Amino acid sequence: MGRTVMGYWDCPVCGSKGIAGNVMNCPACGRARGDVRFYMKDGAENTTREADERGDIEYLTEEQAQEIGKNPDWYCSFCNSLNKDHAAFCTNCGASRESSESNYFDQLKKRQEAEAAEQAAQPQPQAAQAKKKSRLPLLILIAAVIIGLIVFMNGSKTQGDLTVTALSWTRSIPIEQNIQYTEEGWTIPQGGTEVSRKQALHHYDQVLDHYEDVEVQRSREVIDHYETYYTYTDNGNGSFSEVEHQRPVYRTEYYTETETRPVYRSVPRYQTYYTYTIWRWTPVRESTSSGSDHSTFWPELILAEDEREGSPRTERYFFEVQDKKNVLTTWQIEQEADWQKINVGDGLTISTQRGSGASWIVDEKGNKLVRVYPAR
Repeated sequence: MGRTVMGYWDCPVCGSKGIAGNVMNCPACGRARGDVRFYMKDGAENTTREADERGDIEYLTEEQAQEIGKNPDWYCSFCNSLNKDHAAFCTNCGASRESSESNYFDQLKKRQEAEAAEQAAQPQPQAAQAKKKSRLPLLILIAAVIIGLIVFMNGSKTQGDLTVTALSWTRSIPIEQNIQYTEEGWTIPQGGTEVSRKQALHHYDQVLDHYEDVEVQRSREVIDHYETYYTYTDNGNGSFSEVEHQRPVYRTEYYTETETRPVYRSVPRYQTYYTYTIWRWTPVRESTSSGSDHSTFWPELILAEDEREGSPRTERYFFEVQDKKNVLTTWQIEQEADWQKINVGDGLTISTQRGSGASWIVDEKGNKLVRVYPAR
């Protein structure tokens, strides 16, 4: 059985501190112990200590421990005094214990609940409120910056008073030639003609050769010894009960085991390796036409016997504009029909959206007419 430790209490009337738990009245003002909170000498109510950390603990003698007992004090409902468990009548007012239903721990729970409710009901500290208020202008400023950035990115940069100074276009048709290639591989693709073959190393297979015993070092955690520690529980009567515990302390133990492992050998595998010829249509050149007016045409193809038209055909349409500072810029339009509507000397307005970078020819009201791109 564990030993009994002296507890202490503070007088809530005169403020005297460190009164021994077996003292029922405050030595300074005479106030009955009543509704107080018990603690150990280091100020803790419940604590855990190692075996060598108990130098300041005040143990009760067997006579003192028997006098205090292990059960909590009972609480007098008439005068609010705490009485020893073995007392049949209140030592302060003489009321019978049978007329009182609560003990030290019941009152402690009520007090803790009351303290928690009081703390929750307290108004928020002014410093915290001021801090919250001080952050409001900063949040408004951040929101305004974000909104402004969104508006800016969704806005557009417009270039007006642009004059078309030149038109240009190009059209290209790729031309392919049927060329014979000599290639090598593990298979001959469709259309290929074998030239030669040979056996060549393709890969290695791992084949079981034998087994061998290998010594392997392993580790495990084993109990080395036990160490003692103590816990303390409030008895609710001015004392605490000490309980001894044992915890295992482990150490790492290393040992060797013999393990049978397979041993493999690499076996080369050979396959047929081919040399072959194959005809492939290969891009070799382009036939191109270009101009600086609206008269577009595709170039005339002159093909050799081993040539053909490739794909795809490409066509590009450009116009050059000059701004009021005489800066020239070249733009590209995808569709020829849109490009045909533009003439040298026309005045244009081009708007570029900041967020996406998309550019459009727009009318005087800002309506998008034709998508355009910087020339590339």
